[in-house]
Amino acid sequence: MLESLKNILYEHKMDVVGVANSGDWASPRVECRPDEILKDCARIIVFGKEIPRPVYVTQRHSLELYGHFSQNYYQTMDAAAMEVALLLTREGFASVPLGSYLPLLMRNGKYWGMVSLKHAAERAGVGSIGKNTLLINERFGNRLRLGGVLTTAPLPADKPLQHSLCIGACRTCVEVCPVGALDGRGGINQYKCLRKSTRHPLLSTAFLSQWFSASLPLNRNFELVTGTLGARYSYSCCECLVNCPHFDAVPAKPNLNGAG
Repeated sequence: MLESLKNILYEHKMDVVGVANSGDWASPRVECRPDEILKDCARIIVFGKEIPRPVYVTQRHSLELYGHFSQNYYQTMDAAAMEVALLLTREGFASVPLGSYLPLLMRNGKYWGMVSLKHAAERAGVGSIGKNTLLINERFGNRLRLGGVLTTAPLPADKPLQHSLCIGACRTCVEVCPVGALDGRGGINQYKCLRKSTRHPLLSTAFLSQWFSASLPLNRNFELVTGTLGARYSYSCCECLVNCPHFDAVPAKPNLNGAG
């Protein structure tokens, strides 16, 4: 069954696929634990697709191109996740696709994904999380967009990497961040980061911050605004990404023998 699922994902042009054991998931938020979303969840299938390096470093309009194509990737990942979840469910294993970007939760002034895909990818051996909080993959660096599926299927789980890919003494991302959002230990001040790195014609982070530490009803309203008006936005900074030593990772050339 796993090979069939991988074939579907590779047909969707995914670059990496892994399976994480969700049995002892320890998210600090109970509502973001896999078995709180899908009863008897056993595995998280996580997959990624590379954004080409030149998109980030064009001589002009790089942030606009990065923003446009990364957001289009979200739709690609969601479509693949839905197809995998549907196949597994029809085989008798309840499965739920995870949104690559939305929906987002707002809790106590912080954004949360329903399940952290980068932590699932780390568990599945797809990569490790760097000091800039981005997933680092050995072949594709920090340029992967991720998607995922929760499933009750007892698929063989992959193991995490035995060592971190983040260079221990490197602090480049911490030093180049223009707003000091990174603490060098894997922590991030989301408000500082989002205020600098994202743009929206109607919804500035400064305006939305009035809800960051607000009551639950206001947080719910914030989530609604983010998931509708804020579903598409532009980037205005990706310094921690492009200055990371892993940004320049070059994937192996594909075997084109026999290609038409």
